[in-house]
Amino acid sequence: MRIRSRIGVVVAAAVLGAVSACGGGSDDGSASGTLRVATQADISSMDPIRGNSGSDHQMLYPLYDTLVSFDEDLKPQPGLAESWEYESPTELVLKLRDGVTFHDGEPLDAEAVKYNLERAADEGSNIVADVESIKSVEVVDDLTVKLNLAQPNSALVMTLADRAGMMVSPKAAEAAGGDLTTKPVGAGAWKFVEWKRGASMTYEKFDDYWDQDVERMDKVVISVMPEPKTRATSLRSGQQDIAWDIVPSDAESIEGDDSLTLHQQPRMWTWMIYTNRASKELGDPRVRRALSLAMDRDLLLKSAYFGLGEKPRGFLPDGYWAEPSEKAQLDYDLDEAKRLIADAGAEGLAFDMLLYADATSTRVGEILKEQWSEIGVTVNLLPREVNQANGDYFNDKKTPAFFAAWTGRPDPALTYRLMFTKQAYFNTSGQSTPGIDEALAEDAALTEPEERKAALDKASEAVVDDMPIIPIVFQHSLTGLGEGVEGFESNLLGKPKLLGVTLK
Repeated sequence: MRIRSRIGVVVAAAVLGAVSACGGGSDDGSASGTLRVATQADISSMDPIRGNSGSDHQMLYPLYDTLVSFDEDLKPQPGLAESWEYESPTELVLKLRDGVTFHDGEPLDAEAVKYNLERAADEGSNIVADVESIKSVEVVDDLTVKLNLAQPNSALVMTLADRAGMMVSPKAAEAAGGDLTTKPVGAGAWKFVEWKRGASMTYEKFDDYWDQDVERMDKVVISVMPEPKTRATSLRSGQQDIAWDIVPSDAESIEGDDSLTLHQQPRMWTWMIYTNRASKELGDPRVRRALSLAMDRDLLLKSAYFGLGEKPRGFLPDGYWAEPSEKAQLDYDLDEAKRLIADAGAEGLAFDMLLYADATSTRVGEILKEQWSEIGVTVNLLPREVNQANGDYFNDKKTPAFFAAWTGRPDPALTYRLMFTKQAYFNTSGQSTPGIDEALAEDAALTEPEERKAALDKASEAVVDDMPIIPIVFQHSLTGLGEGVEGFESNLLGKPKLLGVTLK
């Protein structure tokens, strides 16, 4: 087996049968034929402003290019916008590519960008917090857009590399009544063909895509296989060309096959315990800190993730330019955890926790249940399918805790803003973490990474002190590549795009 590793900053037989159509490239290695990809979870929505899962991105990227792109280290790169410039701290001007069209033939111009950014801030959007700093969008000319900001926002450029920068066709959005969940029309390298819920998504190459030089397969089929061993088996049998989200327990089986490649890379993907600070069970910060102190993360990393990850000090990995402050530490101290539980009057605490119904998550849940029992805390584990668990927690707020992942965002301020501020979708309490607003306001007025680091250090200290979310481990990105797959690249987000991938 070949292992490709870039060390930097860091569901079953019926399904298998349904996706066994032949793929493959031409004899000269060009990108013809079908690329078959297995993924863990179905997309929550094909409308970029309406989804609620970080794992959606891999299935959105083929459909939607973003205004700003990024390289493997998350440095901003031209996307649908060829260039951008801050004319002042509250004026960001974007210059768009000429001649770009949506899949329905409509032009992607300044009016379309204005429509999209205003739509992202409107009712029904899950990304209002991403664009709340934009006071107005001004069309300067057909290819120039000025964003007038209510206050400086240093994270805005890379925000436009995420959902807010995924442009949809205004004509198609209006025809769909404002909801493109099942009728996506973007300007990406592939256009939508078919979505079989819970089973697969099919895309075909968009002939009028603006970048005619990039290699693209004729068709892409992404099949949903929640069971990790099914993904690994389908890769080994040749029924899939790429298997995303190989779990650590299956890495060895990929390792033993000389025809396969395991692509391993550190990433921002963090497994953590989301908590509702407004709940009676977990509303006291002393209780949340006690739960963190009672976690033996070394044991969790070794037993559940086979050592294929890193212990966190916060919510961004060490080595990244915005890594947590040195003051942000996550210790293991049972005596201190017991003291905090007693001080909070929380002896005999019991609470429900949602988690994903896969083997690794269940294993982690059982280990946490045992570790927390040592400080007199009982947790009732509620395993659910991915999208159901996300909806039960973030939309319906059915439990005070949820063991799940934060998949990362292109700019560090987004990670803090989208989890810890009052209006953030991923903050079920509706309460800001003390100190976070001040730290983010300081960061927003700065532009250079070395200047922003001090403000982001304050944010990292604030969230570790209050512990509204409890990080467990940064799990490495593990992707299985079948024989003949070339050109695959990932990034620090661990959310790969399929541009440039071919089959020889």
